[in-house]
Amino acid sequence: MPPKDSNNDKISILKSTREAKGLTLEIVHEATKIPMDALRAIEEGYSVRILSPFYYRGFIKIYAEFLGLDAGEMYKQYGLDPAPKPTPSATVSVKSSREVAGPNVFLEQCQEWFAFIFKPKTLKLIFKGIGFLLALLLFFKMAGCIASHMNKKGVSSNKKSAILMQEKKVTIPREINHHESVKAQSEDNKVEVAVRAVKDTWLRVKTDGEVVFETTLSKGSMESWSADNHIELSGRDLELLDIEVNNKQIGFLGNGDRRIKKVLITREGLTVKK
Repeated sequence: MPPKDSNNDKISILKSTREAKGLTLEIVHEATKIPMDALRAIEEGYSVRILSPFYYRGFIKIYAEFLGLDAGEMYKQYGLDPAPKPTPSATVSVKSSREVAGPNVFLEQCQEWFAFIFKPKTLKLIFKGIGFLLALLLFFKMAGCIASHMNKKGVSSNKKSAILMQEKKVTIPREINHHESVKAQSEDNKVEVAVRAVKDTWLRVKTDGEVVFETTLSKGSMESWSADNHIELSGRDLELLDIEVNNKQIGFLGNGDRRIKKVLITREGLTVKK
């Protein structure tokens, strides 16, 4: 049977030799394929219930030869009988010992993996991760519902604007050239403009030559400005802005098949520049 704790003073020879060589148990385990629990038992001098004397002797031989020690001397130190002379029918080799150790290593790794998975701390982290993923999924689902609702609301607003424009008989030219303009007079002689974005639109606004707005106007957002003389809009996708000038609903300046670079609003109305 494997030795007990009474041999600790002698058993430490393997451990002290390993430490002198700067090796860890993990390195020895990877090189010799001896299970970690067997290595600890050999070094510290306690027995492993599932480790038979046959394998115990074989592991000591493998470990000693790996460290460059004499296996026979190690047998004496451990109080084991010298290894019997090999016969053709029964030969204990390093290769056969390592082959036997292979399944034990796999079993040990599976046991360590299951022990790690079913630790309370690990299970707690797993449940937290699952909860976070469910919350994230719920958030994106709610965001999609809100976006769909806002889109429907925007479509309804566009239809309402079209009805109002028909009632007020405001004509929006399909293509507005350099010299064409949409006239709409403010009641207090101020230049006023309000815009609503149907998609994220980068916009720069100047009132009487001074930049008062220069950022992305988010989809569904609405902004308004006023000036004494003129207001200039520039940026990207201006043709997709729903525009109101001097209290007159203008709507969209294009249908998306052309690009408008600049819009100038004065007391007389709105002028588009390509």
